[in-house]
Amino acid sequence: MADAGVVRAVLADDPVMHDIGLDAALRAAGIDVLIWPVSLGRREILGLEGPAEVCGVTVPTLAVAARGTLVLEASPGHGRGLDVTNRHHVALLPADRIVEGLAEALARTFVVGQPIPSAVSLVSGPSRSSDIEKISTLGAHGALAEHVVIIT
Repeated sequence: MADAGVVRAVLADDPVMHDIGLDAALRAAGIDVLIWPVSLGRREILGLEGPAEVCGVTVPTLAVAARGTLVLEASPGHGRGLDVTNRHHVALLPADRIVEGLAEALARTFVVGQPIPSAVSLVSGPSRSSDIEKISTLGAHGALAEHVVIIT
C-alpha cells in the first residue's frame, strides 16, 4: 500500500483482519489505520476532506469465479462505502468463499427466511463509467484500483 502512496487504510471490523494482524502490519509501515465504524465526519468518510490516498480493506462474503466478482454485504462492521469512497480497495478473500457462478452467490446471499443485508455490492473491478458522449471516467463510482488477496 505504501508503494501506491496510501497514507490511511480503513479496515472492516472482521475476524479475518484480526487473525492475520493486518492493522499492526500497516501501522508498522507508517500507514494510519482506522477500523470501521470510524468516527470521521461525513465529508472525510466520502473522501472530500482529509488525505486523498486512502485504501478501503474489505472481506467479501463471497466471490464469483466465473465473473471475477466480489460480493460485499453491508453490516455494522463492514460499511457499505468501504469499497467505493476510497481511491484504493483491497479485498482479503478466504479461498473457501469462492463459488463458481453468480446464481450460486445470489442464492447464498438471499436465503428465504433469513434477514437480507441492508446493501449488497457486486464488485468486478475498478470504477469506470462513460457519459452519453462515451467519455470514459475513472473512479466516479468506486475505487480507481482494486486488488484481491486470496487467503488459503
